[in-house]
Amino acid sequence: MQDINKQVLSQNAAGMRLIVLMTLYNSANYPRLRTYIADSFHPSLLEEQPVSARLAMLKAQRRLAGKLRVRQVIAVDKYQVVVLMESEHDRVLALVDLMVEEEYPHLITRFSQSPMG
Repeated sequence: MQDINKQVLSQNAAGMRLIVLMTLYNSANYPRLRTYIADSFHPSLLEEQPVSARLAMLKAQRRLAGKLRVRQVIAVDKYQVVVLMESEHDRVLALVDLMVEEEYPHLITRFSQSPMG
């Protein structure tokens, strides 16, 4: 992650959640990623898509796309970040939108990835 992007993301709760999520994803540390999803995603999101399904999706994405890196931070709000990510393989771009609750522990209330192009 480029220093300026990391600096911008590390200044709010949503950015910090994204940094940790992408660090675990990129390291392919699936046991820790499973725990992070279980502990950090809001229960309503886990009702829509359980931990096992989210983990399976991320594992498949990692296998196909490789690591993801921040190409550009598009928008930052106190509890939301929108980031353009680039895949290791084929340099595919995706827009990631992550939002957290205002109250501590700032559980993730929205996590979406939209491929571009």
